[in-house]
Amino acid sequence: MSIHEGKAARVVDKPPLDALVVSSADAAQYVERMCTELAGLSDRAGLGFLAYLLEVAREEAVLHCDSASHGGQVLHGEVPPMKPAS
Repeated sequence: MSIHEGKAARVVDKPPLDALVVSSADAAQYVERMCTELAGLSDRAGLGFLAYLLEVAREEAVLHCDSASHGGQVLHGEVPPMKPAS
């Protein structure tokens, strides 16, 4: 008998956010700030590649911060879709 027999399958879309974080945009803003600080620390310590990776992560977080202004769509260097003329 399988451990899943007799139990309803539970669907989990996303894990819950930390209680102190209100939304995904808030989480992205926090990650952006932390990456900025860690990239600076890494750079001053002579860890150039680590600083670079943290900067890439910071830029990705900024994209997620800005996604709210694009209707929740995260753009990774693409041009936003044109809105139809009214």
